[in-house]
Amino acid sequence: MDRGLKNSPPRYRTPHPRYWVEWLIVGLLVAVASVGVFVLTGSLFSALFVGALVWAVAVGVVALL
Repeated sequence: MDRGLKNSPPRYRTPHPRYWVEWLIVGLLVAVASVGVFVLTGSLFSALFVGALVWAVAVGVVALL
């Protein structure tokens, strides 16, 4: 067994509440995307769907950084 991997940092990190800048960026991305889709289409369901999709992608990108 390789002892070098035991103390290695995790590959993905979970976003914690103390990283407020990352949460602010994710929130702004979701808000801008949702409002933009709502203004362009007039559909609340589409705006919520796109907002959820943007949220999932943004949290995944933050976890990789």
